Amino acid sequence: MGNSAPNLTMDTHTALILAAQKCSERCLYQTAKWCIPPLFPQARAMLAEALSSLPKLDAPSKPPTSYPFMTIYHPPSPPSVKEAQLEFSELSTYILAKTYFDCREFDRCYSALKDCKSSKSRFLCQYARYMAGEKRKEEEMEMVLGPLDGAPTPNREILPVMAALDSIFNEWKKEGKYGREKEEDSWLYFLYGIILAKHGNESSAQEAFIRSVNIYPWNWGAWLELGYLIGTLEELSSISPLLPDHLMKRIFHLHATVELYQSSESVHNELSSLEVIFPNMPFLKTQRALLYYHARDFEEAEQIFDSLLKADPHRLDALDHYSNILYVMERRPKLAFIAQLATSTDRFRPETCCVVGNYYSLKSEHEKAVMYFRRALTLDRSFLSAWTLMGHEYVEMKNTHAAIEAYRRAVDVNRKDYRAWYGLGLSYEVLEMHYYALFYFQRAAALRPYDAQMWQAMGSCFDHMNRPQDAIKAYKRALVASSHASAVTSEKGSFDPTTLYSIGLMYEKVDNLKEAAKYMDMCINEDDETPATNKAKMWLARWEFGNGNWARAGELANELCQDGPEIEEAKALVRDLRARMEAAGGSGSGSGSGGGSTSGGGGGVGGMKWEGSTL
Repeated sequence: MGNSAPNLTMDTHTALILAAQKCSERCLYQTAKWCIPPLFPQARAMLAEALSSLPKLDAPSKPPTSYPFMTIYHPPSPPSVKEAQLEFSELSTYILAKTYFDCREFDRCYSALKDCKSSKSRFLCQYARYMAGEKRKEEEMEMVLGPLDGAPTPNREILPVMAALDSIFNEWKKEGKYGREKEEDSWLYFLYGIILAKHGNESSAQEAFIRSVNIYPWNWGAWLELGYLIGTLEELSSISPLLPDHLMKRIFHLHATVELYQSSESVHNELSSLEVIFPNMPFLKTQRALLYYHARDFEEAEQIFDSLLKADPHRLDALDHYSNILYVMERRPKLAFIAQLATSTDRFRPETCCVVGNYYSLKSEHEKAVMYFRRALTLDRSFLSAWTLMGHEYVEMKNTHAAIEAYRRAVDVNRKDYRAWYGLGLSYEVLEMHYYALFYFQRAAALRPYDAQMWQAMGSCFDHMNRPQDAIKAYKRALVASSHASAVTSEKGSFDPTTLYSIGLMYEKVDNLKEAAKYMDMCINEDDETPATNKAKMWLARWEFGNGNWARAGELANELCQDGPEIEEAKALVRDLRARMEAAGGSGSGSGSGGGSTSGGGGGVGGMKWEGSTL
């Protein structure tokens, strides 16, 4: 039992080193500004981060006899005999082709390898062909959101690459190899999944990625691409039994859960258990920060990002999320420092452009902010944050149609981005197209069912569509969501006064005045003094006045006579109450109004004294 942890560490060391080496051999790293699948460099970086976060091993008893790391800790992992023979015979060609790839001469790389038969050569051959198509596609693209930036430019090499991979798999079936693939074959399924996903065949792409990770679980890129195709927790649960029982599955499940905006205690516990294996791993710390960010616990998220920045000031991964947090918290000096640091590190990274764009947005220089978000998208058209943030800027600039286009591009990149769906709903609401707005708010609420803001927006839409019963249901869901958020953040439970006031108004529309009064009373009992509570007091004052409960009406109206937009209406109600009170007192009727008790003379109704009135 005592040796299990060291053995696990040594095995993990070995597996991660070999996985990083296999990624490098297949050129799965950032090669240029062209639209390379953005998960590839992240995949390799995550493997390296995981390796560096493991406890250091003791020095080997013997020096390495050959590269890479053939020590007692890192035994070689040769491919099958046939594959080894093919790789040996094609070694000089492969080295030449890899050199072409590293020089960004993708067509030459493809031409050099097109007659090779080893799985490694076949992968690099088809990957180079795909990259050549991506390069040409990028060259043909128009300016971001320019006059000619319409339908996305296709990669014309996708269908030929798909046909070539299908031919390889059919060949394996004839040889009886299909279903008995080795590690080196998993990369072809990985590439096949990417091609299928680009072609829009997501179900088949999922099958290809699942097959790839079952053959070789250490390819983090395949896990990431698989997670990108998962849209709901139900989908994640359905594919979970098909995945190998492996350490990478735990990391994948955590990452996919974070991407689906879940921040429950069980997710935090799973993250803590992984941090025991990989202490101080930046990737896991970033996931923790994102959990707090999605739960709107900005203070905790900021502290984690601060620690990451202190440990590695030149790390730009997820820095766009950090800038979003500083923007919401209005930490302008700190955001300026982060923007300067990122610019000095690499001004041609999309993350850097988003940080600088957020800085200018916080200064209300929206044109400059849009310029930087556009620059981020010029570097990487699939950078989600830039599309969403640019949509926000266009909303601030009152350019609703441009905002809608930016948000549409964001959901095309990632349909799980609730901010883009919500932004689309707000934009269509500005245009008074409430049916469209409702559809997008529903999509946002499906992704964030415990976010009260989504349900409040739906309630507002139902109200504008004259559907008060549906509006009541939506607003009540907002109350449930806000109570759930309070429970998660361990805050004192309270309800949003604006939501309570809106529910009261909806009940008034359906002529259920007793329920309306109940929610108005709940609204004014909240601790916060807001415009909604003042409106609720005015509504209740008129309600009590109409029911003859003048004492209660006068009490509420007097509270509003000090300040606020309702002051004139409240004063008018007090004058009306005083006139009726004097008329009732003058007639000598000793009966109270609305069941209230009378106090003799003195100009009071229901025991209420008016000497202290503001009038």
